[in-house]
Amino acid sequence: MGGWCPVADLVTHIATGLLFKGATRGRHAPLFVLGTVLPDVCGRVVGMGLSKLDPLFSVPDLLVYGPGVVHMPLGMLAFTLLVAQLFRADQRAAVWANLLGGAVLHLVVDVLQHHTGTGYPLLFPLSQWHWEAGLIGSEATVPFALPALVLGGLLYAWRRPRTAAAPRPGPAPGSKPAGPDAP
Repeated sequence: MGGWCPVADLVTHIATGLLFKGATRGRHAPLFVLGTVLPDVCGRVVGMGLSKLDPLFSVPDLLVYGPGVVHMPLGMLAFTLLVAQLFRADQRAAVWANLLGGAVLHLVVDVLQHHTGTGYPLLFPLSQWHWEAGLIGSEATVPFALPALVLGGLLYAWRRPRTAAAPRPGPAPGSKPAGPDAP
């Protein structure tokens, strides 16, 4: 994989999140988009960084490969639920749904690809069975990453849900002000 491919992969995942939220006019897009990158950032980048320390000192395999569980369905489920607990109780359901939705979209995009490995252990830890659709190469999205990001950003900006403007403080239109001179 070339030097820009991991970055292009993250950009592609961000773009798919923006495209999805733009197409569906879904709320909480920042959380959904965060969910699209969590599996790679937490499940892959952490392990890659720790493996770079190996020449300096021995890093236990559990620390290098353990975070990879976040890149698997049950790991995504548990990790997004854990992250949602950092939010206020009245926000947790929406936070969890959007983080998990983004993570699932991430997995769908990844499973479409053909990798040099064995695929994804979709039922881990219940089974070691691996699978991927192999419809596109793992680097096939690189040329489309930036255009897809721009398109996704524009689509979301155009179609994002609008919130009603907050009412201005003060008396309601047509009402009389209350005060010492009021009848």
